[in-house]
Amino acid sequence: MANNNFINVVSDRHSAITDGVFAIAMTILVLEIAVPTIADISSGVALNEYFINYLAPSILIYFISFYLVYNFWENTIILFNFKKISYGILLLNMFSMAAVCLIPFATGFLFKFYKYTNVNLFFSSLILIISLLYIIIFILLIRHNFKDYFDNKEQIKTAVKDSYSEGIELPNLKLYLKGVTLTLFYILLAPLISSVISIVLAFISPIASVLSFLLILILVFVIRMRRSRKDDYDGVDLTDDEMEFLDNIKKSIYGE
Repeated sequence: MANNNFINVVSDRHSAITDGVFAIAMTILVLEIAVPTIADISSGVALNEYFINYLAPSILIYFISFYLVYNFWENTIILFNFKKISYGILLLNMFSMAAVCLIPFATGFLFKFYKYTNVNLFFSSLILIISLLYIIIFILLIRHNFKDYFDNKEQIKTAVKDSYSEGIELPNLKLYLKGVTLTLFYILLAPLISSVISIVLAFISPIASVLSFLLILILVFVIRMRRSRKDDYDGVDLTDDEMEFLDNIKKSIYGE
């Protein structure tokens, strides 16, 4: 019991420092946009070239990177709603934070060399790695929080086949089967899909590679719209803890 309390304290502190890391990463992004000196801009023509070749693409990339970091932060908030969090999961979250801290550098690199395939590959690969880390964290959280289900999976499958209403019921089984956790998984997949597409497009068109990350906005919106009705759990027999968990997840996904 004391060990569980200690884990909860560590998890709370970990959540706090995670918020801090994301706040700093989002703030630093704008600092990566270089302001030209008077020596660099000697005429109106030079200023126009700066706007077209550097500033306009940089601002677009900045907003894309900002949303990517925000999206990862949002995922972290949702994932920390799980009550059972192991040291291994916290360690993986630390690695994900370390990778997130590289996004401002990768973004600054992209500001200057967005037309080069290798730079786009570096940026997209970084986003892919972070996305994979979050999916691994999600899978571990599911296994950790719904251990009873996995320990008795075959028995449950047999019982459900015979008759779900008369079959066995294990703690958190109904919760595991609910669509909210599936919706969360789909949302976590959005940046992974976009980063894979971006890597492929980097060999064809670096500009298209960058713009492909706008897919995350579209995918997350579509997922939330299409899944909202399927996440209704009215009439399902849930414990107070399960109901609180589902409420927290739904608020994180759909708002109040």
